[in-house]
Amino acid sequence: MIPLTSGKLNTSYKIKEISRANEKVFRRFLELGLIRGQTIKILNTSILKKVFLIEFRGYLLSVKSSLADYIFVEKV
Repeated sequence: MIPLTSGKLNTSYKIKEISRANEKVFRRFLELGLIRGQTIKILNTSILKKVFLIEFRGYLLSVKSSLADYIFVEKV
């Protein structure tokens, strides 16, 4: 299990856990549909890996790296 920020481009991952360290962030991820078991794919990152572009359920989502650290994934 690794944080999303350690993932590689164009690779699919399954969400294993979303940290509850920050309750507001946890709740917002749930509202967006990022739940345990959901498959996501990292499409692109900014130059310094400050922002991640991910795809899930046919949607594109841009996530800051500070927030992506709360998502733990494993390779599908």
